[in-house]
This record gives sequence, C-alpha cells and structure tokens, in this order.
Amino acid sequence: MSKYSGYERYLARWLSRFPLVKSLVKYIYSRLVFIFSRKKYTNQSISYPAPCSINSQSSFFGYYDKSPANENGLILVQVTDQDTRKLPSSTHPIKLLVLDSGKNLLFEKEVKSYNWQQGCRPQWLNSECFIFNDFDIDKKSYVSRVFSILTKKQLKVFDFPVQVSFKAEYFISLNYRRLMAIRPDYGYRNLPPLDNESINNLNSDGLWKVDYNSGEEKLLISLSQAYSFNYRSEFSDAVHKFNHVMISENGRNIIFIHRYLLGGVRFDRLLLADSTTGVLTLLSDFGMVSHCFWANNDTVIGYMRGPDGVDGYWLIDISTQQFSPLPNYALQGFGDGHPHVFGDWLVTDTYPDKARMQHLLLCNWRSGEVKELGEFYHGFEFGGECRCDLHPRFSPDGKKVFFDSVFNGKRQLYVMDVDS
Repeated sequence: MSKYSGYERYLARWLSRFPLVKSLVKYIYSRLVFIFSRKKYTNQSISYPAPCSINSQSSFFGYYDKSPANENGLILVQVTDQDTRKLPSSTHPIKLLVLDSGKNLLFEKEVKSYNWQQGCRPQWLNSECFIFNDFDIDKKSYVSRVFSILTKKQLKVFDFPVQVSFKAEYFISLNYRRLMAIRPDYGYRNLPPLDNESINNLNSDGLWKVDYNSGEEKLLISLSQAYSFNYRSEFSDAVHKFNHVMISENGRNIIFIHRYLLGGVRFDRLLLADSTTGVLTLLSDFGMVSHCFWANNDTVIGYMRGPDGVDGYWLIDISTQQFSPLPNYALQGFGDGHPHVFGDWLVTDTYPDKARMQHLLLCNWRSGEVKELGEFYHGFEFGGECRCDLHPRFSPDGKKVFFDSVFNGKRQLYVMDVDS
C-alpha cells in the first residue's frame, strides 16, 4: 500500500509542534519507505498528458487557483533554461509565453520576479488581456504589468504586484517582501526580505485593493485589523502574514489565510472579507488551513482542520460558517491537495506517497464520487522551495486539466483531456 496511513498522518501532525524534528524524520522516513514501495513506471493516466512547451526548456504555470488557458484556448506558460531543482535566481530572468492550441508562439516577455510555486502570478483578465508581476529596475520595486495578446503591447503598469485579480475590474495585492522573509516559497528575490522591525509593523501592511481602470489603491485589510479580530493572547508573540487570497466568482468576497508563527510552529485562520468594505468574518480557526477554493459564491471548499479536530476536505457555508464534510468521505483518504472547482466537479492532487507518486483526482463535491485521473512520479531532487506540486486547474470549459509535473525528470506544464 503506497498511501500513508492514518497513523502516519497523525504522527506527522503531532510532529508539527517540532518543525526541525519533523523535517528530519520526514527526510529519513520517506527515503526508507521508498526503497520498499518504488514502482516500475513514472506515470500512468487515463489519457495522454501532452507537454505545453515548444522546446527543451523547463516549463510551468504555477498555482492552482487560476487556469493558464483563456476562453479562446490560448495558454500562459512560463519557461526557463535554469535547473529548477535549484532556487530561483534574481539575476536570471524567466520568460512568459502565450501559445495557441497548436503550440504556436504568440507572445514572449522576459520576467525578473518569480518563484517555482507561483511563477510571476500570470492570469487572464479576459480573453484578450493578462496580468503578471515583474521587477522595475529603475524604480527598484515590484510591479504588475498588463499586456494585450492582440496588440502584443503593454496596456498598463501598476506599482502594486498582483496576488489575485477579478476580471478587468480590480485586483488584490500583498507584500512579497514579507513573504520572502517568512515564506520564501512564494516571495521574490529582487529586493531584500523585510527586516524584523518592518515585519512587526502590522499597521501599514496587509492586502491592498487596486482598481483596474483608475489605478486607485487602498489598504483594504491591514495585518493589524486581522490581529485585533477575534484576538488571541498569543498573537503578541507571533509573526504574522497573509497569503493565498481568492476572490469569489461574483467579486463580492475574498478569502485568505491569516497565518502566524510561534517559535517556528505554524497556526492558520481562514478569513472572509467583503471586497468593498473589508469587513471580516472568521470562517475557520482550528489551527490548520491548507488549500481552499470557491465552490460557488456561497460555499468554500478546502483542506483544513474541522471543528471536530479532523483534517480533511470540508465545505463551509460563508453565511452561517457551518462546516460540512464531503459526501461519502472517499476523498479524505488521499490527504491534503489543491482543489480547483468547475461546476459540481473539482480536480485536486496529493503530495508524494510512499512510492513518490502524486495522484491526480477528479471528484464530484456534491456526491463525493472520486475518479483517479493519473499518478506521476516526483523525485527527491525536487524538494523544499523547488518542489513541484501538480497544482491542477481546469480549462475554462472544464474539458481539460492542466498540471505541472516532474515525472520525466524536468519541470513541465502538461494538459490532459478529462470528461467532467
């Protein structure tokens, strides 16, 4: 059996209180069990995973919350000739491409700010325009740029880097220097990380809302606002950050993780905010929130700790803050993943099992039905900030799934047909 057992997951959860010990145990134990669990193949899937690349370079898209494709089938792809088993380099840019369905190159732009988990946060605003982050050498600051695929020209540049956008109406920005200091997996390396004094300044940092048309920006939610909201005494000794912001389909609400660290131990809260007023609602405060997605405008689905202390996929009604498990619990045995929803279906993944296989899963979140789409090998050489989660995402029509993988020894963006 290649899956980690419930006991093994419980032990990993218990060891989370001792981060350095957990890291060492994980390093040794995963390599030991791999010896007895290794499979003779590196991938199996229900349909052919086609690489979305035009040469021998490594390619990827990044996070699971946005699709690389627009309604016309054009695809945003990030490529590099670097060895992505090594940390990103501030002196070695990557390239952002736009390809059509026949893998013809339509657009190419050098980008200086990126990481291996989310890249430069490229995302379509509509069928024509896309936004991404970059570093302005003259201003010595992170910016976001908007290009048109029709004119191949820059339409706008904002002094705030994008975290997540809502069409061509507004986007939410956060402080990538804070991320670089606390969680470098999602930060950029062009500027130094925040120093301790700046990290402890919670009044002027948080989530900014930037109007797409006017460029007007405001600090929608400060870290100090979250700090004071449902205050806990341990907050005063903790280091705080926001991350993983997602906007509802109608644009009225956002969810995000308020994550704080005490002595290196991580604690999470899932917060909901009105995208106009910034008024907060607490959705989850049971210690662990991992990855979430909007199932619809009224429901959030995510892998987190529930009110009964059980880690798994939960549905949360944002109006009542009530938790409900997914029907029949079939998905729970696979552990943590990155859910992306299309209609009644979600696609998600797993972390490497004992055989170092990552599983790609299709689940009906209303019925609980689960189908395995494939499994893909993840070698030990891709680790830490350089790991490659599958981060699956549907195409806009729900007929294809895009995912990043290293099963062939190199980071690549793949697309696979799926009937959802």
